[in-house]
Amino acid sequence: MKKLVRLAVWAGILITLGFTGEAQISNSLYFLPGVPQSNKVNPAYQPDCGFYVGFPMLAPVRAELSSSSFAYGDVIYPHPTQDSLITFLHPLGNKQAFLELLEPVNYVISDIGSSLISFGFNTKVGFFSMDITYRFDGSIYYPGDMARLILTGAEEGKTYQFDGSALDLTAFDEVSAGWTGKILHNLQVGARGKLLFGAGNLTTTRSNLELTTSQNVWNIRSDMKFNASLPFADVQYDEEGKIEDIVLKEEFENLTLWKLPKYAFNPRNFGLGVDIGVNYRPIHELLVSASVMDIGYIRWKDEVHEGSYNTEFDYKGLEVNPFEIPDGVTFGEHLDSLLNETIDSISSFMEFTPGRIYSRRLNTKLYVGASYHVTPRISFGLLSRTDFLKERVAQQFTASANLTTGRMLNFTLSYSYINAYFKNIGAGLSLNLGPVNMYLLSDNALNILIWPQEARSVNLWFGLNLVFGYKQVMANLYKDSPLIY
Repeated sequence: MKKLVRLAVWAGILITLGFTGEAQISNSLYFLPGVPQSNKVNPAYQPDCGFYVGFPMLAPVRAELSSSSFAYGDVIYPHPTQDSLITFLHPLGNKQAFLELLEPVNYVISDIGSSLISFGFNTKVGFFSMDITYRFDGSIYYPGDMARLILTGAEEGKTYQFDGSALDLTAFDEVSAGWTGKILHNLQVGARGKLLFGAGNLTTTRSNLELTTSQNVWNIRSDMKFNASLPFADVQYDEEGKIEDIVLKEEFENLTLWKLPKYAFNPRNFGLGVDIGVNYRPIHELLVSASVMDIGYIRWKDEVHEGSYNTEFDYKGLEVNPFEIPDGVTFGEHLDSLLNETIDSISSFMEFTPGRIYSRRLNTKLYVGASYHVTPRISFGLLSRTDFLKERVAQQFTASANLTTGRMLNFTLSYSYINAYFKNIGAGLSLNLGPVNMYLLSDNALNILIWPQEARSVNLWFGLNLVFGYKQVMANLYKDSPLIY
């Protein structure tokens, strides 16, 4: 168990590597006019300019954290009688209310990254774009029974199911090239091809774990397997092939700009991906669209390791005899020693070996949307989003009202259903000052002002571009439509 924890800690370095940037794509971006990077949600979207280039690391910067079962206010809330805050673990807190929120398997998702290069240009045969993006996709799955055991203690003769406990952490670089164009006067299609380079991965491939309690013994049954690719770490094995230690490579601790491509664009962890989209306008006022994002996989070959935890173990508790404490050792030190011995006994069944090549798919997303223009400058949109995660399918819905004043200012106000929570109020703003395009948006920005304690999901997008050729392209795009901006 100690080795697994240490492996998870080092894999957590992937989060640090990725924390400069891009997270789960904001649904509010789908209908916000005037943002060139809207093609990251639907490749069929054609930017309203002749050429754009994004500022490095700022085109865009985005971040999201999402919980399936509980919100900030379910964990931290006001003291009932004093001007202070308490957690649900406080004697006056409500542990039972927290436990009732949990599903059999719950998850926390983080999707972070940053575009290093982003540009696009219009031609007679369509619009072309290219991006280089660093991304981190992370999912943690935990069973409700685990929280119940920790918070309320063990019930006599009960079996606790911990199946589904899992980690799925992936850091990778994405080099993509996209195209969008009209194939009919009212039908526009787009596609983006991706080259993927894995920086590191830790994933659970099998998760069967249960605990049965009785008065005299706790029985642990497990059948768990893990895969990891850790190019940034030295994993040391003993003569029996068991793992001894995991240490960060000295080269990685003193990483320079010249050595960065070795880890950031690692050809040994290579994958392919594709995004596809379509826009169809049956009448001038109505636009129907759909896109499928992140169809693809990464094949992990570099510094690959396999872990397994297969056991049936009877835990009989700790026997502490105060008369057997060695001289010069305190009671606390003696108890700590006994606990370490117990952990070593349980973790002795954990085995790690040099691994085999394995593949992991990306978290694919399906968007289906429709927008209706009531005037040339005002439209209303509806969007369905489906995330195909490792352990489950997550569904989101967004309604938006969108306003454009032309080139200078574009605005959207959105209302979303995310993680079984209905009150996500978001907003987005795109501003053009000369050739400079700036935008800021979130699916739940206004929750911070109205009901922050209820939010289960937080995301934020910020971008900065230089945009040219706006008027000429706009004239060509809308010359056959009454929706003249």
